[in-house]
Formats: sequence, structure tokens, C-alpha cells
Amino acid sequence: MRDNILYRVSQLERKLANTVIIGVISDVDYEDALVRIVSGDFISSWVPWLTTRAHHDREYWAPEVGEQVIMFSPDGELEQGVILPALYQSKFNKLANHPDIHIKQYKDNTTFVYDRKNSQLKINIAENGTTEIVSTGGVSIKGDVYVEGNIKATQDITDKTSSMSADRAIYNKHTHIVTGHSKANPTGDTQ
Repeated sequence: MRDNILYRVSQLERKLANTVIIGVISDVDYEDALVRIVSGDFISSWVPWLTTRAHHDREYWAPEVGEQVIMFSPDGELEQGVILPALYQSKFNKLANHPDIHIKQYKDNTTFVYDRKNSQLKINIAENGTTEIVSTGGVSIKGDVYVEGNIKATQDITDKTSSMSADRAIYNKHTHIVTGHSKANPTGDTQ
């Protein structure tokens, strides 16, 4: 009887100790969305990492080797474990220290920063990075737009009174009176 009680207590202690484990990712299987972690002498089997959404709406953001994580194992059964990324480390510390700031930073230093107190969104793409927006229904911007650089378009550009192609047609057909000539060619090159 006593041996049975000691066995049951040791099993409960084992299960309790296995319920939550803080460790570091040692291996990642990106194909199957699984990781292995190391915590002291413990090496886990392959277990899935958690995501924020996994139904009609989904998000994918894979953890990496060396990332500190928490492994939750229901009933202390390690084969049922799941990984919750991630915990800050001294090498990879927090990016801000204010509750109104939300930051996502990527390895190439591309950052998304939202300051809810000042209602300001800043997106900084890494040097020589590009941005592509595909919106077949169109894009609408309400507010002033400031562009520091060139603008190129493959279709006509229109404002509230005319389009560039209509203005171009007017510009290319007009003539100037030049002293000594009754009629001159349009000034400048045809656009």
C-alpha cells in the first residue's frame, strides 16, 4: 500500500514538473510546423508551436533555433506538449518600454511601429527593400499624400478636373506664334 502511494505521489510530481517547461528551441521542422526544445538535460520530442489563428483566418510566423519558449504539456504528458513562443533574452531584448507602442521587427531590420497614443503608424522597410500592394478592387487614400521620389504609372493619371492624357493631347496640339513666322510647331517634344 505504501509503495503504491509513493508511486502515485512520484507520478504526480513528474506530471506537475512536466506541465510547464521553459526551454530553448534546438531544432525546427518548418514543413510540419514542429520544434524540439532543450531545457537542462531534457530534450523534447517534436511538438507543434502555437499560432494566433488557424482556421479560415490564419497566421504563420515560425520560431527559430535559439529562441526561448514555453512548453505546455496538458496533464504533464510531454507527448501532448505545445510550444508558446517566445520569451525575451538578453541578446534579443524588448523593442520598447511603453504600453502604447506595438512593434514588429524582422531580422533585416524592417520594422512596423504603431503608437496608439499618437495614432501613428510607421513602416520602415530595410534598405533596398521593396513593397508590393495588390488590390484588384483599387486603393483609396483619404488624406494628403507626400512623395519624396518619382511616380510612375502604366495607366492614365486623373485629378478632379482632367487626366494627364487629356492634358497631354492639349499640350501636344497647341502652337506658339514666333516672330517672323505665321505659325510655329508645338514647343518642346511631344509627350
